[in-house]
Formats: sequence, C-alpha cells, structure tokens
Amino acid sequence: MIELDLDGKTVAVPRDAVSELAAAAAARAGVSERHRDLSLRLGHALESGYVSLGAGEVRALVAVLEEEHPDRLGPAAAELRRAAAA
Repeated sequence: MIELDLDGKTVAVPRDAVSELAAAAAARAGVSERHRDLSLRLGHALESGYVSLGAGEVRALVAVLEEEHPDRLGPAAAELRRAAAA
C-alpha cells in the first residue's frame, strides 16, 4: 500500500492503483502542468511509499479519476474521491 496525503487527508492506496494513476496522469501531461506534476509525485510515491499532494495536484487527481474507468481502479477510486471531496 502507498500512503497518499491529499491536502491533509491520508489514504492508503494499493500500489497497482497508484501505478495506473501515475501512468494516466503522465498520458495527460501535455494537457496541463498539474497533470505532469501529479505524474511525477505519484512516481515518487511508488519509490518511497508516501507522498503529500497539494490542492492543485489533488484537483488533477480528481480529473484523472473522472477520466478513467472507475472499475479499473476498484474501491481505491471511490475512496480517493471521498477523501478529495472532504
């Protein structure tokens, strides 16, 4: 599990889900700087086991979650959405 601190709210997310999110953010890196930053930060999380995301990166994460098929990420997507909305 990888711990993601979403602007003060920590969520434990399976490594494979973080990897998929990082890849999806990287694929959208040309769309916005926030997507690029998110991709880099999630890559760091895969190496260290923890990352703290700021408000802009959390917004990019929510955008990636909305663009991805929710079933691909399983319950992790719903948990991340809840934490980001709180």
